[in-house]
Amino acid sequence: MTRETKGKAETQDQPGIKIWTDEKVMKLVAEMLAGNIADIRPQIDFTTELGFSYAAAEKVLGLKSDQLVAVLEALDRADILKKRFFDRLLRCPQCRSLNLRPTTHCPKCGSGNIARGRILEHIVCKYAGLEEDFVTKGRYTCPKCQQELKTVGVDYQSLGMLYKCRDCDETFRLPQIKWQCLKCFSVTAEDKITEIDIYYYRFNEEKRSWLEFELKPKLKLIDFLKQRGYKVTENAAVKGRSGAEHKIDILATRDDGIITYAIAIGIKVAGDRIELGEIFDFDDKAYDIGIHDKVLVVVPELGREAEKFASQQRIKVLEVRDLETVLAGGAPVAIEGIKREPFEFKSKSRMIDYLVNCGYEIKENAKVKGKSGADHSIDILATKDDGIVTHHIAIGILQSEQPVDLSSVFDFDDKAYDIGIMDKVLVALPGLTNEARQFARRQKIKVFEVATLETSG
Repeated sequence: MTRETKGKAETQDQPGIKIWTDEKVMKLVAEMLAGNIADIRPQIDFTTELGFSYAAAEKVLGLKSDQLVAVLEALDRADILKKRFFDRLLRCPQCRSLNLRPTTHCPKCGSGNIARGRILEHIVCKYAGLEEDFVTKGRYTCPKCQQELKTVGVDYQSLGMLYKCRDCDETFRLPQIKWQCLKCFSVTAEDKITEIDIYYYRFNEEKRSWLEFELKPKLKLIDFLKQRGYKVTENAAVKGRSGAEHKIDILATRDDGIITYAIAIGIKVAGDRIELGEIFDFDDKAYDIGIHDKVLVVVPELGREAEKFASQQRIKVLEVRDLETVLAGGAPVAIEGIKREPFEFKSKSRMIDYLVNCGYEIKENAKVKGKSGADHSIDILATKDDGIVTHHIAIGILQSEQPVDLSSVFDFDDKAYDIGIMDKVLVALPGLTNEARQFARRQKIKVFEVATLETSG
C-alpha cells in the first residue's frame, strides 16, 4: 500500500497558513487556551469527502474539514499542537472513496472462490483437499481415487488449517488480499490501495505561557509602538558587525528627522525564571547589531544574576505586569509638524521648536553630573519618554573661525559618554576638519555642518 499522510496530500491546494495573521488560527488557539476546546479528535464519517471530520472544532471556527486540517497541521509544525496517530483509512484509487471492504483470492488463479478449513492429504495418491470433501456417509474417502481412508498417519495426514481454491484446486496458507470499493465496485490489489493516516491533536501545555503572551500583550505592545510612530518588524533578521545574522523578536525603528532610533525588543518565556545565559545572548546580539536601546519582556521573571546583568547593561526589563502598566498609558498625545524628511538646521531656535513639536522636553545649557563625578554642560538636552523607552539626545553647538578640530569633537563625545547618552548631535560652524568628521562618523554622532548660524528663528 502507498502512504498518504493526512494534512499534506489533502491540503495541498490550501494556501499557506500564517499563524499570527490568520484569524481562524488565533481563534482556535484562544479557545484551547480557555479550555473551551479540548483534544481535537476526528470522527469517522464516510459520507464526507475526507471520510472523517473534526465536528466540534469545525463548528466553533466555521471551517470545512479540509480547511481545519490545514490549520491543525500548521499548528503542529509550530509545536503549538502535538499530533498523535488516531486511525488509518484506505482509499479507492479509481473513485477516491474510503468505503472499502477486504476480499480474499487465490494467489494462483485470482479466483475469489476459496474456502478455509483443515486440509487432509491422501498419502498414496497425494491428493489434498478440505476435510469436508473427504467425508462420505460418515467415512473418509479420497475424492480422487475413491479409496477409503481409515488410519491417520498411514492412509492420510492432516496438513493443518489452510485455504483451497475451488476453481484451480490450489492449496495455500494465506490468500491474496484485494479491496472492493462499495461505491464503484472496482476490485484493487492491496499494493495499489492508498493508506491515509489520520490524527488527533492535543494542546502543547509547554507553550501556554508563551501563547498567552503572544495573543494579548505582544499584540498590544506592537500597536503601542505603532501609535508612537515606530515601524515594527517581528522576527527581524539583522546582520551584525561580525557578519553574523541575528534574529530580533521585535525591531522598532523611527526617524525623528534629527535622530533615527532603533529599539531591540527581546521576548523570553520560560516555565521558571529566565537565567543569565539567555540575557547575555540577547545583549550580545544587540551589541553586534549596534543597537543601544534594549528592552526585554520576560515571563515570568529574571533570576537574580540575570537581573543584575540586565541592569549593568542598561537593558530595560519588563515583566508582563509591568508591560500591562506601560500599555495602559493610553494613546500618545497627537504631535503636530513631525517631518518625515531629514531635518535641515537653520538656527538653534528652529531646532528647539522642531524638537518640541516632536514631543521632546528641552533643557538649554543643561548641567549634568557624569559617572566620573564631573559636572558637564550640554548646550541642548532633549528628552522624550515613549512609555517603553526614554530617549535622551545630547546636542552640542561648536563655533570657531576655522573648521572644528578633532579635540573639540572628542571632548563633546567624552562628555556624552560620561553622562551615559548614546544619541549625539553636533552642530559645527563653519564645519569639521577631515579627522573630526571621521571620528564623528565612527562614534555615530549626527553632524550638521553649517556655514552661518542664524540669530533667530
